[in-house]
Amino acid sequence: MKFGEIKLQTKVNIQTNDFPEFGLDSVFCGIGSCFSENLINLLHDCEFDTAQNPTGIIYNAYSIMQAIERCAHDRYYNESDFFKYADLYHSWEHHGNFSHKDLDTAVSFANNSLKEFAEKLKKADIFIITPSSSVTYVYKETDCIVANCHKLPNNYFKTRVLTVNENTEYLQHAVNLVHKVNEKCKIIFTLSPVRHYPGDLTLNGRSKANLLAAIHEICTTAANCCYFPSYEIMNDELRDYRFYNPDLLHPNELAIKYICSRFTETVLDKTTIRHVEKALNAINFKRHRRMNS
Repeated sequence: MKFGEIKLQTKVNIQTNDFPEFGLDSVFCGIGSCFSENLINLLHDCEFDTAQNPTGIIYNAYSIMQAIERCAHDRYYNESDFFKYADLYHSWEHHGNFSHKDLDTAVSFANNSLKEFAEKLKKADIFIITPSSSVTYVYKETDCIVANCHKLPNNYFKTRVLTVNENTEYLQHAVNLVHKVNEKCKIIFTLSPVRHYPGDLTLNGRSKANLLAAIHEICTTAANCCYFPSYEIMNDELRDYRFYNPDLLHPNELAIKYICSRFTETVLDKTTIRHVEKALNAINFKRHRRMNS
């Protein structure tokens, strides 16, 4: 083998024919894991019109469907949707960032976020859905899946792993709801590369496998849906712990930038890609100046 032929990376092939090219005037919405937020934040920094996670970061297919259902039907929250624990009012459908000491403030915050996201969804060109885990936590008192446990004692919950069929049902319903609101919207599924169960990697693998099977079932059968391989890029192209944060679970800044660059190269037209590159260079330059001032 010649030196120039040595391969140092396994490249993930992306079916670019599945992705139409979008421009700077495109509207992006996203829902799901922290990786979804990383991607939407990058697009927002590059001057795209964006909206994300109306209930905060969420991980499982059921909670994603639940949030989209509220947006699609303008079903707002009321005081009965919140409960008090440790001097804060929480919602089982929201991330802890929505918790507040004042009940009216918590309800108002949740409804404003829902309304803003719902309005953006109506004109979105791309909707990115990023589930992360099939493992759910069921509140025993109501037998309902929660989006967040809000640090309540473990014995208040039971754990249940969503099957392939359950994931498919919930995500397919989410797709139907999005297209009911905005039939022209392109839905891009991507599986979060974050490892959620380092102490039980078999469970982590099972959890991801169930989601992957469900996502590909939907993308094979549903119109205007496709899959972007964030999970595969992280695990195959970036097959090295130097691309992880010190917790060895979350992709670090370099990995996030790399995966986001693969995404923008796939879904944006050439002119817009150049704009993104210039915008990111300007952001990096400003950050460098602040760090050295």
